[in-house]
Parts: sequence; C-alpha cells; structure tokens
Amino acid sequence: MLERDRQLLARVATVNRNLGLVVCEVMSRQDGGVLRAADVRTLGEYLHGLGCDLLTRAEEIDTTHDGVAR
Repeated sequence: MLERDRQLLARVATVNRNLGLVVCEVMSRQDGGVLRAADVRTLGEYLHGLGCDLLTRAEEIDTTHDGVAR
C-alpha cells in the first residue's frame, strides 16, 4: 500500500473514531437550540474535503490501471 493511501485511510479511521464526539460538541454549542452555522460549516468543509480526497484517489487509481474501473 502506498504511504499516501495509508495516510488517507488513517484519516478516514480517525473520522470514524471521532465523528460522534465532534457531533456532540457541535450540539453542545447550540445557541437557544439552534446550531451555530460556523460549527456546521467547519464540520461540513472537513467532511467534504475528505470525501473529495477519496474520490480523487479513486479516479487516480482508475486512470493508472489501464482505465479499468475497480
């Protein structure tokens, strides 16, 4: 496994271990029962970035293996 793939999967594992804690933190910071936009945005941006990195890597793998989708 490439080091960069290992690092990418390690990021996924970290999110898996910590997502519940982060969600609880976001919930605890509500203002009068309303989520703080900045907290939701930060979480969304992080998850979006991780998702984009996974999709980018999948595309790289596809194109480096004779165009055969795996």
